[in-house]
Amino acid sequence: MPEPKEIFGPIDHDLRVCGLAPSTVYAYLGTLELDPELVADPEPGAAVRSLAFHAQAAVLENLQEMKNGHSWPMCQGKHPHPMSLGSGREGSWPYWYCPKNPSYRFAVGEHPGR
Repeated sequence: MPEPKEIFGPIDHDLRVCGLAPSTVYAYLGTLELDPELVADPEPGAAVRSLAFHAQAAVLENLQEMKNGHSWPMCQGKHPHPMSLGSGREGSWPYWYCPKNPSYRFAVGEHPGR
């Protein structure tokens, strides 16, 4: 079973390097129930993907209310849209990618920021 740091650490990193406070985003998430099967999986990729999905939705739904709110994670292709969330096979580590140019791709937890 993955430790909470393994699940939240990559999301925290990507939020911070893009100029957002993880505590603010998590406050918008409220109580998040991660599927027990995801958390019980010995590979944390599925749980990280689920949390990344919910964190991105919380940011996009609350842009007007957030200080310094902007789409997250920011596209590195200099496009105005946020990056999309993807993953390979089930349970594999998730990644952010540009929907216009999939060559712009970063593993969740490795986004380079602004």
